[in-house]
Amino acid sequence: MKAVYITNQGGIDALTYGDLPVPPVAPDEVLVRVRAAGVNRRDLFEREGSHGIRIQGMKVPGLDIAGEVEEVGGYAALRRPFKKGDRVLSGGYTSGAYAEYATTRPENMHAMPDWLSYEEAAAIPTVYCAAYQAMAVRAHMTAGEDVLIMAAGSGVGSAAIQLAKAYGCRVLTTASSATKLAKAQEIGADVGINYHDTPEFSREVLSRTNDQGVDLVYEHIGATVFEQCYRSLKRGGRLVTNGVTAGHIVELHLGRLWTRELSLIGATMHPDRDLPAVMNLVERRLVRAVLDRVFPLKDAGEAHRVLESNDFFGKLVLVP
Repeated sequence: MKAVYITNQGGIDALTYGDLPVPPVAPDEVLVRVRAAGVNRRDLFEREGSHGIRIQGMKVPGLDIAGEVEEVGGYAALRRPFKKGDRVLSGGYTSGAYAEYATTRPENMHAMPDWLSYEEAAAIPTVYCAAYQAMAVRAHMTAGEDVLIMAAGSGVGSAAIQLAKAYGCRVLTTASSATKLAKAQEIGADVGINYHDTPEFSREVLSRTNDQGVDLVYEHIGATVFEQCYRSLKRGGRLVTNGVTAGHIVELHLGRLWTRELSLIGATMHPDRDLPAVMNLVERRLVRAVLDRVFPLKDAGEAHRVLESNDFFGKLVLVP
C-alpha cells in the first residue's frame, strides 16, 4: 500500500511517501480501506518529536480515518457488528491514518450517514471528541451561558463554536484576522475578537458581557493566552483546557482563583465514549465538518506546512 511514514523525527523532510505492507489485523481490530485522513496538530508533534512524543522505528502518523471496512478481527466482530464494505469513521487509536489501509478498534469507530462524504467524515473525530469532552463532559456547558472559544480558525475551535451553539450558548471567539472572524460568524459565533489587534482580549470580553466575563472559556493553545483567558472569566466561571501548543508553564493568581470561586479543568480525548454523542449531533445536522483544503496523500508535507503556518480555517484532510 502507499503510505506516508517517518523513521526519524524532524522537519517536514522527515515525511516519506512510499510503499509499506498492509498492517496485520489483530483479533480486536478492524482493517479499514482509508478514503480520507484528517490532519491534526498532534501529527506535527509526532513528526517533530516535540511535546514529549517519541517514536522508535517506523511510524505512520495520523489519528482520524474515514473509509470502508476491509476485514474484521474475530474478537472485534463480537464487540461491534461491523462488516466488510461498511462506511465508517474512526479517531484516536489507529495503526496510522496516512495510508491506504489502517487498523483501528471497533469502540473508536462509527457508521457514516449516507450523505456524509469521506473528506468531511475524516475531519470530525479528533476535534469534535476533544471539544465535546472538554466543554460538555468536563465543564458541563449549559444552555444560555456565555462561552469564549479560542482560535476559531483551528479545527478544534471551529468544532467548539458549533457545539456551543448546538447547546444553546452565546459564543465569543478569537482569531488572528478579520477573514477568520467572518468565517467564524458564518458557523455560529456571535462575537469575534481579533487577538492580534487586541492582545489584551479580556478587556473586549468584559466589554461584551457588561463587565461580567464569560461563564466558560475553552482554551487549547497554552501559555501565551492563559492569563487573558483567566481574566475573561466571570465570578464562578470555568476554564477548561486540553492543549499546550504555545507552551506548558503558566503563572496562576491563587487569590483570584478562590475569591472569585473559579474552576480550572483539564480534559483529554475519549473517542470511545464521545464519538456516539458527536455523531448524533452530526446526523441531526446540528454540527458539521469545516473543511479548508484537501490534499493528495503524497502531499502530506504541504499539509503540514499549511498547518504550521496557521493559514487555514477548519480542517486539512489527506486523500490516498
